[in-house]
Amino acid sequence: MPFLIRLISCAALLLMAQATLADWRLTSASKVGYVSIKNNAIAEHNVFSGVTGSLSKKGQLKINIDLSTVETQVDIRNQRMRELFFEVTQYPQAVVTAELDVQELAQVDSGAPLEIVKPFTLSLHGVEVTAEAHLRVVAVGGRAWVSTVRPILISAADFGLEGGVAALQKIAGLEAIAAVVPVSVDLKFVKK
Repeated sequence: MPFLIRLISCAALLLMAQATLADWRLTSASKVGYVSIKNNAIAEHNVFSGVTGSLSKKGQLKINIDLSTVETQVDIRNQRMRELFFEVTQYPQAVVTAELDVQELAQVDSGAPLEIVKPFTLSLHGVEVTAEAHLRVVAVGGRAWVSTVRPILISAADFGLEGGVAALQKIAGLEAIAAVVPVSVDLKFVKK
């Protein structure tokens, strides 16, 4: 009888591991947001709604951010961000890649939140930069949520975007636009 219990327990663990190690895809509810600051006093929350991507069972994460989906709540500002800052005709998307630890991923299927710090690479405006993200991951019933515990600070200078900041500042008649922005993520995954 103890052998049968161990066999059933091993089979259950194997099935849980297989379910956890499935491929995942981002849902359309996923968002990436940032806060812009103008004239050193006015903060505005902006968001990208065109976020797609996947996480393989081997822990390979790839997220595509459609830069043309930037939403600032002002149509002319959306247009200027697309044309003057992101230059979406030449650089239509930003891409985030990372390698996640499969053993850590197996821990989250219990429903308990897991906080992790992970390096990632951001490809934006033809430049790749590696940084770290402090994330909270929760998975329940074939769904997983990933959000930032701390904002990720992104500098325009790291991606050669200083000219875009200057162009926006000039066309909007502003004294200043912050060249470093805090970025947050709210990602929702489902198993494929």
